Amino acid sequence: MNDNNWKNNFASFDGKIWLNAASEGPLPLNAAHALEESVGWKSKPYLLDNAKFASVPLELKQSLGKLIGVKARDVILANSASYGLHLLANGLPWRKNDEIILMANDFPTDILPWLALEKQGVNVRQISARHQVIEPEELAANISSKTKLFCISHVHTFTGATVDVEGLAKICQQKNIIFVLNCSQSVGTMPLDVSRLAVDAVVSAGYKWLCGPYGTGFCWIRPELRDKLTLNQAYWVSLCSEEDLKSEGPLTLRDLKSARSARKFDVFGTANFFNFVPWRAAIDFWLEIGIENVQAYHQTLIDRLIQGLGSQYELISPREGKRRSSIVVISHRDKTKNQRIFDGLVAQGIYPAFWKNNIRISAHVYNTAQEIDRLLTLLKDKKYE
Repeated sequence: MNDNNWKNNFASFDGKIWLNAASEGPLPLNAAHALEESVGWKSKPYLLDNAKFASVPLELKQSLGKLIGVKARDVILANSASYGLHLLANGLPWRKNDEIILMANDFPTDILPWLALEKQGVNVRQISARHQVIEPEELAANISSKTKLFCISHVHTFTGATVDVEGLAKICQQKNIIFVLNCSQSVGTMPLDVSRLAVDAVVSAGYKWLCGPYGTGFCWIRPELRDKLTLNQAYWVSLCSEEDLKSEGPLTLRDLKSARSARKFDVFGTANFFNFVPWRAAIDFWLEIGIENVQAYHQTLIDRLIQGLGSQYELISPREGKRRSSIVVISHRDKTKNQRIFDGLVAQGIYPAFWKNNIRISAHVYNTAQEIDRLLTLLKDKKYE
């Protein structure tokens, strides 16, 4: 695999090394060009015909459906991972003393929407994992007769550990518990066929590993669960057909064909051409490359990084196996040095992330083996011994 070809699909970083795809991915060049085209539409409004208002969200859903293995009509367009979680938190019929189980030290996105339900008498329990992420047996041990929903990240942002989705899903199925999976740190890094996962809902941001614009995301909710949601949201582009718009009579939700479909739940403003046009181009870029090839390339970079770490560093992330993701979290044996090391890397034009007093490295296809070597050289500088 020639990584230089992939790097050429992105703008020059002016000698800087971006190792933080887990926070923000850069637009591929084809997406940047698509954005320019959409700017042209807005600059010349006569180019914004009705067909574009319908085709832009539809084509985006088709690309997302291919990416995650679901029907396009079941994809909900969002502006973040949080959007889908709020659909569930605000739309499910909660009762007093219902219980939600979360993982303590998960990313706040997976926690905050549910905490707001406490004012309705819902009990939100944050369970501390024995190691890095909750294992199926830990979930089983904490379930009560009141447990209604379990939400967790597929890949833990702060350690890079991948959860046992199959094992967790089995427990949830046995206990009739809604299983919600945040895939913001996995989609775009590994093949993900949601149709084969025994989960009830999947949410994801679109601006991290998928390299879309900020303010993009998607949600998939199992249709049977989606039908149970209550939502006072009626956006005309999502709900009205051409026949509806031609009608001069009274408009009612009963008459709208999309009133119970996934389109009803789309974020307002699906004619958001500046976001959705380049995002669809970015997703098509990943579909053309093949996510399995992306994953394989990530792992070659991670192997190089792990094997090159000096003895003064501790690997926080899983070293190998199914639990390893595309995120690598490390710490100096003397944790008091981590902030200085991170600041030193940034000063040299290398940009990882700094979370929980650890250094998080998330390389993508625009990174090269030479850049990993440059990172290792700086990490092993004698001043950090």
